[in-house]
Amino acid sequence: MRLQPRERIEVQDYHEILASYDVIREVVNGITIDSTAVATVDGKKIVKKGMPMGKLANGKYAPYNPEGTDGSENPTVILKHTYDVTDGDVIAAGYEMAKVISERLPVTVDDTLKQKMPLIQFA
Repeated sequence: MRLQPRERIEVQDYHEILASYDVIREVVNGITIDSTAVATVDGKKIVKKGMPMGKLANGKYAPYNPEGTDGSENPTVILKHTYDVTDGDVIAAGYEMAKVISERLPVTVDDTLKQKMPLIQFA
């Protein structure tokens, strides 16, 4: 007989990245994450909640890369959820305008990122 408690519900992305709900603008109809632009880690291609995303020439989005030259260096959207793109491209929800908690984002928030995303307030 097993007497230890078991996890019944696993909540994905339990941490909140928004610092305020006052001024939020979500992307209408979502964005398409280009699975070929996401690095594979432990056999999976995961893009974390809060990741800034830049638009590529093909119209799809890739995770922010400050050294990129393909469009990923100019982010315009912050992801609302975590997405697994291992099996191909995924349509994702994101914020175009919001006030976010910098410490909870999966990237280092520096002055360069702040200048590139004027509609996002970093708290």
